[in-house]
Amino acid sequence: MNISDYYMHAPLYEPAYFENREFAVIRKGATMWRHLSFKKVDKLRAFLIEYAPEHVYFSAAKYTYPELDMQTKRKYWLGSDLIFDIDFDHLKIQTIEEAKKQSLKLIKILQKDFGFEKLLYVFSGNRGYHVHVQDACIQTCDNVARREIADYFWEMLPWRDDEHNEKYVGIDAPVTCDVSRLIRLPGSIHGGSGKVCEIIPTGMHNFNRRANIFFKGRD
Repeated sequence: MNISDYYMHAPLYEPAYFENREFAVIRKGATMWRHLSFKKVDKLRAFLIEYAPEHVYFSAAKYTYPELDMQTKRKYWLGSDLIFDIDFDHLKIQTIEEAKKQSLKLIKILQKDFGFEKLLYVFSGNRGYHVHVQDACIQTCDNVARREIADYFWEMLPWRDDEHNEKYVGIDAPVTCDVSRLIRLPGSIHGGSGKVCEIIPTGMHNFNRRANIFFKGRD
């Protein structure tokens, strides 16, 4: 199976406000192709079948005109999901099992301490996990407010440099603070590992990454 064949029936994730999202792809040997916009998921699927990219991303943000360049003010930012990224190579214990443990701890804290309810939990297809917070209350928070949320997970308490924070989770803080972050699209192939970026039901704590589909025969 080649990449185009895979995308003919791939379980592509369709985010809310699909037509307001920016999409981006990386084709083999090429730079990132950004500022793509699609009215429907079928249009995106047709694009992926035609161009067979190795990586596919979508924006945490919604825009009035997602196809416009970021430098223009006419893109009109409408709000963003809150994104958390945990990769095992950024952790003290550098294993995918530790990344899963940290991601599950993160979900528990987001639900219990922050009261977030609309969470999307995703295996990245390679080094770790993504958590998308989609609650309405977070959408228009700026990067300063998002920085404060990221600080909640610091290893050391901000007001005590010598006191360990029991809420510590090894997140990539710049990802969480970024209101225009591009993140890998669930259902797409990770071009490095050949695995599928896959949504995990938040109650499915026994998810085994080794059971994740391996994509073979890449072009």
